[in-house]
Amino acid sequence: MKISEPRSTPAPRRRISWRPLLILIPLALSSCEPPRPNSGVTMGEFRDVADFSFTTQEGESLSRNELKGKIWIANFIFTSCAAECLVLSSRLAELQMHYRDYEDVAFVSFSVDPQSDTPERLHQYAGKWHANPERWHFLTGDTTAIDDIVVNSFLLPATRDPVEAGKLFSETLIHSSRFAIVDRTGKVRAYVDGMPPESVQTISQIIMQLLQEPLPTSTDQT
Repeated sequence: MKISEPRSTPAPRRRISWRPLLILIPLALSSCEPPRPNSGVTMGEFRDVADFSFTTQEGESLSRNELKGKIWIANFIFTSCAAECLVLSSRLAELQMHYRDYEDVAFVSFSVDPQSDTPERLHQYAGKWHANPERWHFLTGDTTAIDDIVVNSFLLPATRDPVEAGKLFSETLIHSSRFAIVDRTGKVRAYVDGMPPESVQTISQIIMQLLQEPLPTSTDQT
């Protein structure tokens, strides 16, 4: 399973699995605010994350409502990824250390290969990054439900059609490297390219801005 975005330079040769792939195609994100000049950062008010219930690396259920009142950083990974996912996970590991004393900051890594990424496999992967299971959640679950969250909440169009996937690979796509930052009310407020080392500082600045916003008046918002 691959998450991909277009790039202008040819990609190195790779071995392609014929398992149905989840391909993510970037959209021009529209929001209530203009994007920042930095092309790796897009800020505004995007979609509210829809309700979900997935299984964590601890075999426990986690829903969107359990994240209400917290600022959380989401990304999309799969444990057999040997490239971008490792970089992105290292960024979250650094952020987890930086915000270890902030109980209202959380991290959520959605597996886009839920058929392979069982809770046990995610648990093993999380251990490589010393993930605190109370703060950093690796989620797996129903494939259709995950695709729905990707498409309709995080605005990343997806396909698992093998013909479309093959065409996208022929156009030299690579894994998506964007983090989505979600505010206390459950609304996506920013996207940050996680590949540059300075992305950790950029995300930290956005987190601190969101922490200064007033708490939501009701935790019952859906």
